Amino acid sequence: MLLINETEMLEICFLEPENFQKTPDSVLNDALRAAEAHKRIRYNIQKMIRPGCSLKEIIQYVEDSTRIMLKGEKNNGIGFPCGISINNVAAHFSLNPWNDDIILKENDVLKVDFGTHSNGRIIDCAFTACFDEKKKILIQAAKEATEVGIKAAGIDAAVCEIGREINEVYKSYETENYKGDLVPIKPVWNLNGHSIAQYKIHAGISIPPINNGDYSRIKEGFIALETFGSTGIGEIKESGECSHFMLAKENTNKIYNKKNQDVLDLIKKEFVTLPFSHKHIDFYIKDSKTSVQLLTARKFLDPYPPLIDVDNSFVAQFEHTIYLTEKGKTVVSRGEDF
Repeated sequence: MLLINETEMLEICFLEPENFQKTPDSVLNDALRAAEAHKRIRYNIQKMIRPGCSLKEIIQYVEDSTRIMLKGEKNNGIGFPCGISINNVAAHFSLNPWNDDIILKENDVLKVDFGTHSNGRIIDCAFTACFDEKKKILIQAAKEATEVGIKAAGIDAAVCEIGREINEVYKSYETENYKGDLVPIKPVWNLNGHSIAQYKIHAGISIPPINNGDYSRIKEGFIALETFGSTGIGEIKESGECSHFMLAKENTNKIYNKKNQDVLDLIKKEFVTLPFSHKHIDFYIKDSKTSVQLLTARKFLDPYPPLIDVDNSFVAQFEHTIYLTEKGKTVVSRGEDF
């Protein structure tokens, strides 16, 4: 796998909360527990991800392992659906229960983006896997741009200044497109990093990969610093079947079907404001597809469809979760791999 350091596989077992009282900061301790789960899972799936592997099995391993290590948390520690976005699909793609499996091909560019949480402290972390040497420059650009963004991030940093630093990295890279022509690697300008709050994956502040003139300043707390590099136009749109959903803001409409009400009650109790998938609902209530579709149509749920760049383009992503305080910066999701 290109540009990911080799790691040893780690044990998947329940992570006792008391073993993570490592600092005087209880919020950070919760995040450290979720981060440990994330690291163990991603170390292990990096051994599984190879040309010919089943992406359905990768998703299942991520979910099963999270439920073991973070059992008892909301949705047993699953922060959001496991994204397995391939090639020009940048984000928000996962397999629904009725979908056929996807087998990874050698020239695929796979973004693996999954979340864990402990007491609502979410670790949002992603990496790109690829086995085609021709894509190495694209992946290197995304990795370097994300690292530069992490370095630039801090309390009171203007988000547009972080974006300017990220964009400078991308402007220094070019690679071949699917035709073999040399093209610039562009940051996906409308996919941003973001602040994170307890049980809220997007908490209000966006961190662009370009200088967009936004002088909003980073505040104390958690941010997800992510960048996406593309051989396409560097702009995404929504397209395809939805696998990611969130509870919408308060809806006073009445529900008359018992199963639909049961599904909505489950979402409010088990997911709260965390994103979820059809597959997550089916873990608790079988055959929930129709209920989720109806609840979405009636505005009880917000859908988040796949986000894609133009056909025949390739998108790479890297992402880390950072904890910022007046005392400094902790890249909570940092591991031996990246």
